[in-house]
Amino acid sequence: MKRAFWLVLLVAWLAWVPRPAFAQTCNAVASSLSFGPISPVAGTAATASSTITINCTNMGLLPVRACVNLGTGSGGSSYLPRIALNGTSQLQYNLYTTSAAGTVWGSRGSSTYSPVAVDVVQTGLTGTGSATLTVYGRVPASQPGLVAGTYTSMFAGTLQAELDYAAYLLIAPSCASLTSPSSTFSFTVGASVINDCTIAATNINFGTAGVLSTTLTATGTLTVACTNDDVYSIAISAGAGSGATVGDRVMTRSGGTDRIHYQLYQNASYSLPWGDGTNGTTALTGTGTGSSQSVTVFARVLPQTTPQAGTYIDTVIATITY
Repeated sequence: MKRAFWLVLLVAWLAWVPRPAFAQTCNAVASSLSFGPISPVAGTAATASSTITINCTNMGLLPVRACVNLGTGSGGSSYLPRIALNGTSQLQYNLYTTSAAGTVWGSRGSSTYSPVAVDVVQTGLTGTGSATLTVYGRVPASQPGLVAGTYTSMFAGTLQAELDYAAYLLIAPSCASLTSPSSTFSFTVGASVINDCTIAATNINFGTAGVLSTTLTATGTLTVACTNDDVYSIAISAGAGSGATVGDRVMTRSGGTDRIHYQLYQNASYSLPWGDGTNGTTALTGTGTGSSQSVTVFARVLPQTTPQAGTYIDTVIATITY
């Protein structure tokens, strides 16, 4: 009886030993991710990063597994690629777990792309703990159809920007199955697509001529790439010849002062002298497509007094305004 009596007492005593009871509360705060200005004609990728900070309170000695879920965002329903919108224009981008952009950051709502897990531990005896994750963003190159403007995608709410968490003893819970408790947060992905242009030129060569008794013609090419729907104009300078104007250009003999008069035109019928809008000339106007456009420069030498034999050259500058 004594043994039974003490056993009952021992069981009763153990039943009343106080057990710690913790109800962790965790939340996430994210900074917006901005790619800044992007030129769709530059042909280069853009990268950016932001952070998500997880804060937990009323913690105990056990670590808390925190799972950060990022959905597709408000721009579309695809993870690969994600989409940011400017009206109906779509900017492709994605969010990754590393700066190498190898693994897409996903959500438990996706069967392909997983959320990111991190363990939060108590700092000292404060009952609180925190952890920070970096979100890496990348805009791929070669998106010529983009128009200028501000592109955004919002992440907010369940499975779009959701934090799931739970304390554990030995084995951390899987993010794919961890759904409660949870909290949501929000952040924005943004980019500013700019109007931009590039221009390149080929030389114009009239070839070899003797007496300038007949008309000489030649062509050159300007290659222009401007942001889609971007209106541009191209002006051509008077050139480097002494006394030249956009209405009367001259080539000068190398090593001398002799000159040959010539002109540049926008059309094959030589009715639109190409200049800067003065002296009867006009600048050429166009609208960008995001891809390269070839523009022909028509050149002509009319019959004139033949100067001394030699090599005649001129340098003109084509300036694109957009």
